[in-house]
Amino acid sequence: MTAADYGPEGAHDLVGPRVLAGIQMINISRLSTHPVPITSRGLITVAGQGPSDSNGAGKSSFIAGLSLLHADDQWRLQSGAQAAAELLFTAELAGQESLHANADHGYLVGVFVPPGSHTVAELDADVLTVWLRVNRQAPHVELRWANRLHVAYGSTENDRASTADQLWADLPRSNGRTDLRANRLARTLYGTTVRCVSFLSTSVRASLTANLLAQPLNELTPERIFDAVGALTGLNREIDDEQKARQQEHQYAVDARQASEDYENWNSRMVAIEDTVRARQEARTLLAAARESWTSRCARSLVDGVAHDEELAAGLADLDLRRRELDDQLATADDDLARLSDDKTFEASYRTRVREHEQALAAAEELRTSHSHNVGQLEQLTARSRTLRETAAAADGRTLADSEAELRAARDAIRDAERHKGVTQQALLDARAALAAAERGEDVAVPQLQALRAAGLTGIPLIDAVTLDDAERPSWEARLLPYRQAVVVSDIAAAAAALVGIPGSLLVEADPGTAHTVDRFLKVLQDRAGATPQHTDADAGVHAITGFAEARTGRAGRIQTARDALSAASTADEAADDAIRAAKRARDRAADHAQAARAALEADRLDTQVAELRTTNTKLSGELDKVATQLARTKSGYETALGERNARDQRATAARTQRDTLRRELENLRAAAEEKTTERAALDLAQRRNAWTGTVAAAEHHLLTLDEAEQRRSITEWDDLCAYQTELARRTCFPAGTPDEQVPEELRVVDDQRRDRRAAAHLRLIPQVLRIVGGYLGELEDLDQQTVDQIHSERATRTRTLHSAETHLHEAQLASAALRATLATAIKAKLQRVALEFDNLDQAYGGYGASLDFPEPEPPADPQKPWQWTITPRWRRGEGKPLSSYRLRGNTAQMDDKAVKLVCAAALAGSHDRPLLLVLDELGRNLGSAHRRDAVALFENIGRDRAISVVGALQDDMERYAIGSSSLYIKLRRTSDAFPYNQAPVVIGSEPESARIALLTDWMNSYRP
Repeated sequence: MTAADYGPEGAHDLVGPRVLAGIQMINISRLSTHPVPITSRGLITVAGQGPSDSNGAGKSSFIAGLSLLHADDQWRLQSGAQAAAELLFTAELAGQESLHANADHGYLVGVFVPPGSHTVAELDADVLTVWLRVNRQAPHVELRWANRLHVAYGSTENDRASTADQLWADLPRSNGRTDLRANRLARTLYGTTVRCVSFLSTSVRASLTANLLAQPLNELTPERIFDAVGALTGLNREIDDEQKARQQEHQYAVDARQASEDYENWNSRMVAIEDTVRARQEARTLLAAARESWTSRCARSLVDGVAHDEELAAGLADLDLRRRELDDQLATADDDLARLSDDKTFEASYRTRVREHEQALAAAEELRTSHSHNVGQLEQLTARSRTLRETAAAADGRTLADSEAELRAARDAIRDAERHKGVTQQALLDARAALAAAERGEDVAVPQLQALRAAGLTGIPLIDAVTLDDAERPSWEARLLPYRQAVVVSDIAAAAAALVGIPGSLLVEADPGTAHTVDRFLKVLQDRAGATPQHTDADAGVHAITGFAEARTGRAGRIQTARDALSAASTADEAADDAIRAAKRARDRAADHAQAARAALEADRLDTQVAELRTTNTKLSGELDKVATQLARTKSGYETALGERNARDQRATAARTQRDTLRRELENLRAAAEEKTTERAALDLAQRRNAWTGTVAAAEHHLLTLDEAEQRRSITEWDDLCAYQTELARRTCFPAGTPDEQVPEELRVVDDQRRDRRAAAHLRLIPQVLRIVGGYLGELEDLDQQTVDQIHSERATRTRTLHSAETHLHEAQLASAALRATLATAIKAKLQRVALEFDNLDQAYGGYGASLDFPEPEPPADPQKPWQWTITPRWRRGEGKPLSSYRLRGNTAQMDDKAVKLVCAAALAGSHDRPLLLVLDELGRNLGSAHRRDAVALFENIGRDRAISVVGALQDDMERYAIGSSSLYIKLRRTSDAFPYNQAPVVIGSEPESARIALLTDWMNSYRP
């Protein structure tokens, strides 16, 4: 065998290609301390026998110990494997707290030998015994080993347990003065090779890893399938490496971002300071330009002011001359207007003529309105009268009283006909009901027949039991008349009892031996009859009057009688309907006659009104003729007065217009003179001379030194330019938002004064603004230069720091991308090996071929999230069929078969040609009873053929076929809760393994130091 590698960090891959040959557990749960032999390939089934079932025998603890001994990563070895302490014997859980104490430590002892050793000599030649001490307190796992057989021995449980501590002490420390602990367990024993993958579903499992066998394969997501395969192949470590690289890259990005933010924050402050300094420098330039413009503006103001003053003086002299002329013209116009306005005689005559004409017009209009209104009424009344005359023609000479009497008589006739209709209608309904009763046979003795039927007896009316011909009717209808409601029955006593609740019932007993024959009854009636047909009972003196139109005996006769009655009632009802319709027609005619009579009376009244209106209109026509003469006279006088008034008003209007025009011109002239006087005073030549501080000739000479555009610039343009340049210099030096305390107090006062534009202070105070701002800028000029130099120096230093952080980030990004590319290639290669093994296993064990889809995902932006890959299993569901996804619905057996093969394929791909231990808790828990046997057999076949040891804890119902399907069968036993520990386990090897199991058992039990 290859010797262990002792590198700089100590032992590495001690076990090498050796396989586990036996395991011994001391103070681990309630398990026995007996050494248990282990086969190197195939299926190892672990069954249990507790006090009532397999629970409580320690199966999960046994396989969990196996996984810890093989450094299963689920124990979180890098974190100290704290969960391993849960494997120790706990008295409270065992129900033995009154007799035993909790174990503060225990041992897992593993004996590893070459897989090809078949004799004791071969076993002793290259054996490695590994001891794991499991402590309840930290460190929870410690490692020692010996290159010899070194197991606890003794004939009893106590003997073996008592020697364990000494045997541990006899082993050399694995790490100098201390022992190796959980974080170096895997590397020391197995190097970088994964030797164990477990699917544990109990509390001893340290972490929740996807289990391909814990639920149907098609219920797992592709992400969970990759997690399970990654655990089997060791890809999880590579995913963790990628995440660590991404986290480091993220940290560099955070550092670079922080450096950038620090630089930006500092730079934003410095930029603000630089902007302030730059603004003051710009303000100095603007201030010089503003001062030059103000000098030129003062020169232009003085020269233009002197010239404008001379123009205003000449204009005032012209205005005074024109004012005197207008005063004379205005006096003449006032005299003319007064003469035209003061004429009282004309006004009185004018108002009289106008009033007379208006009165004549009103009288004529009133007469015409009354005449037109009467004409309209005449047309309406005449048309209404013609319509009423046409309606009155239908009265046929009847008066209104005659028509109304006729209408009342017609309405009375309708009421009488409707009352008669009610009688005939009820008779018709009664006749229909009688016919229906006769047709049903319920027209004679109905209550009696119903009561008999209810009692289960039969009977018929007597008149239905007798049939008479026309010759017999006169005599027999009279004799049977008293018995027309009688019922013929055969059981007289029962019938009488059934009819006891119907008083007045009459029964006739049928002839003996018959149901409805009454010959005896008829014979008696005949014997009692007298000489005449009407004399029905000579002894009693009874006489009956008959003579019915139809026969009274037999149902046919009664039905015919009912039909005749119905026909007569129907005829009478129809006649009543005809009478009602005739009465309503008579009522409608009478109503028309009454309406026509009323129309005749209304037409007479309207004719009288028409005659009165025509008389009135004749009178109105005469009055209109009289008013027309008077209106013609007043109209002539009105038109004459109106013409005189218009001519007089036109002359007065012309005179008034001339006067108003003169007044307006005079007022405008005075306003112009006042404006020129005010404008001349506003020129303030004294102030302009003071602002220039020189003579007019000097100002003119200064203007001649300006360029052509500046010479053409007006004083207003100079004012605007100076105000703009001054304000620009002031705002540049003190931008908007500058705190008041940073602005000179004198400047704040001047700013308040300049806001009053009505006093032109914004122009007058420009020299003060230029003086204050200039003094402020001069004081800060040296300080500004020092500040700029200091900022440039510090910016260079900070820029170098930022470039360094960005460089580190770039290098980390390149390293992370390179690592991710390398890992992606490695992951794909590993998954390709899994896919190849999956396909080989599927075709080798009853399938048609399988594959895996595993696209490369994008890394997540969150560094705390793993690089999540996915695996989608696919397989052929028939020979030559295309690959289909595992999501496609299939039978449960097929899903379980593929899950087992995928687990084995992943294990094989991650084993690196080293023996592999696959530990499964609750083997086949998700499988139906029909599939468990197949799964167990598949694990055995794959394990045997591919050098995999599959350890599975069995459920109770799988034990019956586990022995024959396993290379090794282990049954843990504890028959009573009174026992703190298990009894010796039952170990049975399959036929090919039985000899090796016996060899290993004897070899380990024979150990003595």
